[in-house]
Amino acid sequence: MNNLLIRTISGVILALTAVAAVVYLPVWIFKLLIAVLTGIGTWEVFHLLEKRHRNLFPVLSGIVGFISSLFLLFLSPYLSLFLIFLYSFFVSHREYSIESLTASVFGLIYPVFFISSLGFLQEENRYLLLVLFATVWAGDTFAYFVGKSFGRHKFAPKLSPKKTWEGAVGGFLGAVICGVALSFYLGIKEAVIPVVTAGVLMQIGDLFESFIKRQVGEKDSSHLIPGHGGVLDRIDALIFASVVFLIFYQIKSI
Repeated sequence: MNNLLIRTISGVILALTAVAAVVYLPVWIFKLLIAVLTGIGTWEVFHLLEKRHRNLFPVLSGIVGFISSLFLLFLSPYLSLFLIFLYSFFVSHREYSIESLTASVFGLIYPVFFISSLGFLQEENRYLLLVLFATVWAGDTFAYFVGKSFGRHKFAPKLSPKKTWEGAVGGFLGAVICGVALSFYLGIKEAVIPVVTAGVLMQIGDLFESFIKRQVGEKDSSHLIPGHGGVLDRIDALIFASVVFLIFYQIKSI
């Protein structure tokens, strides 16, 4: 079975599972699942960072990421940050290294706050997540096929050698067309603004994770998902776009 077929099958299964979870699960259960996803994502980040920094304890850090996400989603963002800084100090004080402290703080804040944004969006309006999914998945699909067919000019050769400007433009157009169409269909017309913004920033999310992986000489964040690599490899663009949506609706409600 070739890699594209494996990637397609696992991608469809993940997409159907995600849509079903958004539509049918109560908010508190969905948030709990997001916290579990955050713990896995945190483990992946520390798994990568440990290649440059010693004694970062990926498994323990993943557990702390899970708990920090629970604090963020159900209690207080300050409580989540407090735990992150306390744990990071605990990990780094024995190394007596500011680099270790910085790596640990970053390794927790990135997955905890970005992945957890999905839980807040579902609480805001679960159908926003469907618009978000349509935006990101269409963007990824269009970027892949347009880039493969017409890509000539490298977009960010040091970070992602296969990405091209042609693919980036195709991804943006695909994201906007599908995201806007679904937002109108669902009667959430104001979502047009975050859809267009996310069409750009989701691609930066992909490059952001690529930057981390290139720094430690890895191609994938892990090998948990057949054909896709790790959890972060699958949702790196999604969580950047999710934060864009969440910021828009939080500002809108002021």
